[in-house]
Amino acid sequence: MKFNRTPQSALCLVASGLLLGVTGATAHAAPVRDGVLAQTPATSSAPSFPKQDPAQCTAFGKTADVKKAKDTGKSVIGLWTGIFDMPEAQKLYNTYLTPGPVSHRYSEVRGVNVLKAFRTAPETKKALNGIVDALKAKVTTTSPAFGRDYDLNKSRLGTDVPIAWSDLETTPGFLAGGLSGVQLADHTFVPDHRKISGTYSLNKRTTKGKTKVTLDLHRLSLSVRDSIDFCPGNLGSGMIRDVSLALSRLERTPYRDTKQCTAQVKCFAARPVLFKVTVPLNDVSIDMTDALVGKARPTR
Repeated sequence: MKFNRTPQSALCLVASGLLLGVTGATAHAAPVRDGVLAQTPATSSAPSFPKQDPAQCTAFGKTADVKKAKDTGKSVIGLWTGIFDMPEAQKLYNTYLTPGPVSHRYSEVRGVNVLKAFRTAPETKKALNGIVDALKAKVTTTSPAFGRDYDLNKSRLGTDVPIAWSDLETTPGFLAGGLSGVQLADHTFVPDHRKISGTYSLNKRTTKGKTKVTLDLHRLSLSVRDSIDFCPGNLGSGMIRDVSLALSRLERTPYRDTKQCTAQVKCFAARPVLFKVTVPLNDVSIDMTDALVGKARPTR
């Protein structure tokens, strides 16, 4: 979906105004200690990511700062997902901004538009092309049998694909983005992961005395495991930095109520949301006649 400059400019102007309200709560300082909220748990031994601000991933100390950060986050995120039509992303962020305990469960993201966005993203196509190129080189040296299916991952291809989606105006870029991971408040580090699975086969056809060999990839799928989180993470720059910083602090700010969040059950003002997406990909067929005629073994 394409947008002209008018709505994008309006977004920036409105977001700028909203961000002014959160700047005070995300100043470059240690968390306030004279509020009614408890302090953050001890830091974890998870993989180290450099802080970009002294206050990043530290608890707020005042309920007023928590409310301001949460309200601003909701407004900016809602504005963005509304303009760029990302309802599934909005649902995940709603869960993220709902106080509660740390969760290790993955939410499955579905929807025709979501799957299409991941499937057609330039970064996805580039990653798949890279796997195809590697597979083309592999089959020219391993002499696989004609007509037999081989597992892509068992051939050591596609198991750990470094895909980073960069366009924030799309669901892949806004939800998944780059590769890192999340450091949960219970000291657990969960890495991001992308995998492309499927099968491939060599097929030979003879028509009017001419032989054609194709490398066919089928039943392809992209598996994405990621999270909505800001601890650790790149805060970004400009106006978005203030929002990111505030959200990172909400992830470390303890929260209590009279129901599920008590002294025994630790809850937080915002909680990272682990999510997964399984994306069916289109089949691929490559002409390998020149490279493979006379090299592949017949099926037995």
